[in-house]
Amino acid sequence: MQTLLKIVTIIAAISVLLATSILVFDFVKIQKAFPARTFVGRLEITGLTRASAVEKLKKTSLNNVYTPLFTLEAEGRSFSFTPEELGIYLAEDKTIDYAFSLTHAGSYFKRLRERLLYGETIAPLMLGLNKEQFNNILSALKSSIETSPQNAGFELHEDTGEYNIEPEEIGRKVNISATYKKFEEAVKSGTAFIPIAIDYTYPKVREKPIRDNPPINLLAEYTTVYGSHDSPNRIHNIKLIASWADGMLLLPGDKFSAVDLIGVVSPDKGFKEAYVISGGVLIPQLGGGACQVATTLYNTVLRADLKVNQRRNHSFYFSIYPLGLDAGVYPGQLDMKFENDSGYPLLIKTIATNKKLTFKLYGTPSGKKVAFSSVSILGSDGKVKTLKQVIHSSSSFKTFVTRTVTDAEGKEIKKETISSFYRLYGDGTNVPIKKRESR
Repeated sequence: MQTLLKIVTIIAAISVLLATSILVFDFVKIQKAFPARTFVGRLEITGLTRASAVEKLKKTSLNNVYTPLFTLEAEGRSFSFTPEELGIYLAEDKTIDYAFSLTHAGSYFKRLRERLLYGETIAPLMLGLNKEQFNNILSALKSSIETSPQNAGFELHEDTGEYNIEPEEIGRKVNISATYKKFEEAVKSGTAFIPIAIDYTYPKVREKPIRDNPPINLLAEYTTVYGSHDSPNRIHNIKLIASWADGMLLLPGDKFSAVDLIGVVSPDKGFKEAYVISGGVLIPQLGGGACQVATTLYNTVLRADLKVNQRRNHSFYFSIYPLGLDAGVYPGQLDMKFENDSGYPLLIKTIATNKKLTFKLYGTPSGKKVAFSSVSILGSDGKVKTLKQVIHSSSSFKTFVTRTVTDAEGKEIKKETISSFYRLYGDGTNVPIKKRESR
């Protein structure tokens, strides 16, 4: 029995000695090296010194210790990049220093207990971000993501009354700064998916209000004819400007400006020289003929009973225009403006031939009717005159036209007097021509 006890005692002593030796060896070894089962990311650095671990980490590709790919997502599309391509880089020295402080914090026995309890130590990677490199990658993707807002389209077949509505397109713009913040958050959290931040811009003309009240009913139309003095250049300009208004949609509250429609008058836009009034005489200038467009549309607007915000007659009377109801337009000086106060979408249609110009306005009918009185002419002496009398006199004259609007039951709801002031021109039959227009 005593012999057995001695053997057990010896074995126990040897075990203690062996365990102590192992602990001592481990304690000594890990003072300057990493303990067993130590990792940075997916790289094992067991038994390595700081310097050796830094060297090993520098020789290892970031893809082997970190997420191999990041995926940027936007509008159902995805784009994959390696961490290096996105500007992620590894701070090797900081990573190893942090890993060393993590595995050597506290007492040896506390650390030993944690090692035995958890089995391994995984230290995080200390990563850096190259913001400029990431933004360059994102900028290169913009062309495949971004879109410009497009208004909903409306096409009316006047002969059949059928129409087609094209849905609007939402504008998309990549928000680079917001996406970079998401990128930073993803790197910190270890997420490999980065949603690209998109700023959305909605177009002015949307499908729904058009579909709810399609402008398919003719509210008003008006036609003016060209004069014998009109050249191909003037007719060309009229057709050009009218084409820009054709198919234009105005939503409730939208304002129209003839000057805005014309824009910058330049040869690059297709304008040619034709007669315009300048300094009391006719001279050829780029864009001549715009007043015919303004006058024709103005008279159409009056008949549709839309709100006129600005209008002024010509300084001279032209027989091709309705007396007292003409509208001048000259960028920077004169404009013809109106507003869609009908409460419903409005469609402008134009027909410009070599002989005449027609404007049509389509919308939702209100049942209103518009009537005009005959033109009253007042000479400079304050007496009522005929057109023939004032033409052959040497004085200026005024005109007055009364416009009356009635509702569907015939009840008067509006009455206004439109006044104009004209000077005489040339020999009574033509406006003086200072410089001939090329034909």
